[in-house]
Amino acid sequence: MSDPKPITIRKHRFYEHPPEDVWTAITDPHALAEWFEPNNHEATTGHTFQFRCDPGICGSGITHAEVLESDAPCKLVWSWRAEPRKPGQTPHKPMTITWTLEARDNGTLLTLEHSGAEHIGWMTRNMMRVGWGYMMKRLIPRVLTNVHEGAFTPGAIPLSKRTYKCRTVPPEYVR
Repeated sequence: MSDPKPITIRKHRFYEHPPEDVWTAITDPHALAEWFEPNNHEATTGHTFQFRCDPGICGSGITHAEVLESDAPCKLVWSWRAEPRKPGQTPHKPMTITWTLEARDNGTLLTLEHSGAEHIGWMTRNMMRVGWGYMMKRLIPRVLTNVHEGAFTPGAIPLSKRTYKCRTVPPEYVR
């Protein structure tokens, strides 16, 4: 059986913020925790980390990741593999998340490319497509209101208003 046709989810969004501030919004672990999920991210090539939230319909709530490339404030690439929901299930092949930041007219064009999506089910893939769009359109702009000169101040999205639950997440991940 041959490999399925490659599928990449692509999203673009312009922000009226400098690339350094958008970089902070996608790399600072506190900022990431507000618009995405609790994590132990560092924007250092080779750093392995996890995103953590309570288990849900898409998996165990644990995503294993590694920073494959970090070129501040231009490009960030992660390897990404969600842990299966049930013990003993075969994990999906790793996917790649690429963030590209391009300075444009008093702001930044942020491009997301989520490749390797052919290895996940169509429902999960469509939920990711919608989720990435929602985060880039609604949540990252909220986080950017708390980024000034490359520094993030927590509190843009209170824990009770985030898109995930973290009752079972180790305290060191919850910010």
